[in-house]
Amino acid sequence: MPQGEAFERHGEQDRVARLVDIILELCKRPKQLGRAELAERYGVSERQITKDLQLLRERLGLRIERDPSGKGYYLASVPRLPSLQLSLSEALALLLAAEAGHLVPGVSSQELSAALARLRAILPDRLRDLLERVAQTRPAGRLDELRRKRLQTLLEAMALRHTVEIVYRTASRGDDRVRRQFDPYGIVPFGRSWYVIGWCHLRRAMRTFKVDRIEDIRDTRVPFELRSEFSLRDFLTASWGIFEAPDVPAQEVELEFSRTAAPWIAEEEWHPTQEIERLPDGSVRFRVRVPITPDFVRWVLNYGVEVTVIRPETLREQILAHARGILHKYGQREGVPGAASEEAGQSAARSSS
Repeated sequence: MPQGEAFERHGEQDRVARLVDIILELCKRPKQLGRAELAERYGVSERQITKDLQLLRERLGLRIERDPSGKGYYLASVPRLPSLQLSLSEALALLLAAEAGHLVPGVSSQELSAALARLRAILPDRLRDLLERVAQTRPAGRLDELRRKRLQTLLEAMALRHTVEIVYRTASRGDDRVRRQFDPYGIVPFGRSWYVIGWCHLRRAMRTFKVDRIEDIRDTRVPFELRSEFSLRDFLTASWGIFEAPDVPAQEVELEFSRTAAPWIAEEEWHPTQEIERLPDGSVRFRVRVPITPDFVRWVLNYGVEVTVIRPETLREQILAHARGILHKYGQREGVPGAASEEAGQSAARSSS
């Protein structure tokens, strides 16, 4: 692609993101938005904002009016969407997906709640009652307002391709706080939290940050360009979980899960490289190519005696070291002599061979 064409396409993508954001701002703000305020927000000229507003009027038919005092623009009327026809399966899929989203706090909003209420209203009474009972069994959790605000800032910066400045607390270095500039490329849920992946200007490399450890965040309004060589999918599948391990080479891993654990292993797609072989006794052989990271080791340890490490030997050694450490720790608490703990550790090693 010629450089001029690539630049033009990048500029058009930025404008589309800006137009969508302007619509969202006009819909949610009761007060007028000034042209100078919009120009500063998106890092463009006031003349460009005038063109954007005119395009929204002409192409989308939005009634964007200017206040008589000249202080700003507002939506004279918020357009309503036409009725949407959904099949029963489509409505259920949307509702269940939204309920699953509540398991990772930080994305709730009044608009989402109102939309879900409308969606439930179209369901048959018995089915609606059933779904409400399911929703009531959802674990109660407080809405983390700080997390919601951080996510909103990151999502807006990602859509507009703006660099953000953050103060990040690093758990692995004694909660050191470092101010850095960061280009957000993707936001993903993992466990009970949210993580943002992107280019760290301080480290000059791709990094993954936990949203809850961002103590301060500011949109610099400075545009960035996505690195052409980066693929979020490749980044997420290069390792186990969401943390990249560029210095740890991928290895062929082979695990055998017992008949008890087999159903939980066989029914999930853990990694794109996985291979699952069902064995005659009901157990499964699990093969995957990944770096042996702490996240992966913890995943294996989670299955305790229900998993046996076939290869590589380095993974077997790490699991054995953890097993010995656990036996030593609890052996001391229970008054078990060190020799007995060591003997138990050797017995555990033989049982996993």
